[in-house]
Amino acid sequence: MLHEKIKQATAHLHDQLEQKMFVGQIMDGSLTFEQYLSLLNVNYVTHFAVEDFLFSALSEHLRQKLHIESRIKLPALLRDFEEINSAVGVSPKTTPAFIDLSSDAAVLGAMYVLEGATLGGNVIAKRLKTNDQLLPYNLNYHYYQVYGDQLGLKWKQFLEVLNAIPKVEHEATIKNAVSLFEYMANTKVASTTVTLVPPEIS
Repeated sequence: MLHEKIKQATAHLHDQLEQKMFVGQIMDGSLTFEQYLSLLNVNYVTHFAVEDFLFSALSEHLRQKLHIESRIKLPALLRDFEEINSAVGVSPKTTPAFIDLSSDAAVLGAMYVLEGATLGGNVIAKRLKTNDQLLPYNLNYHYYQVYGDQLGLKWKQFLEVLNAIPKVEHEATIKNAVSLFEYMANTKVASTTVTLVPPEIS
């Protein structure tokens, strides 16, 4: 199936990104507040750069089939930033040159990366909620719980659409997935538009 091809083609990038996104520290409960801010930062920059363009480029048929409005995650990230009193800079959006928006197959390749990241959200949120270093901030982790109890269903629906892509278009899908993985892996926190300001703790 196509999702297995993408998984194999991006395995090395997935491993790199897991290290950058502090997956080990999340799971063992050692994630610091500063590291959490970095996670939000990378996710925000990525979604800000591509989300609107991907969803707008998708055909109306697939937009409806995937209930695309319910898959928008940028507002959840903004709520997370508001919760920690962090200011998010506003910059003009420009079409991302590193992403192919010319076909549904290509768009779904990039969406695979975003949807796959969301898939582990509930587990991540559960770990973060028991992290002693984060407990004082009373965070709600809106981004990591954006699909709530619909998480499994959302992933299943996405895979059905993804795996229906004709074999002749698989290359475009895989290439776009690789491109977005590389973008996330190379995103520099210091160069983003987010100013991180820790909240006051009583």
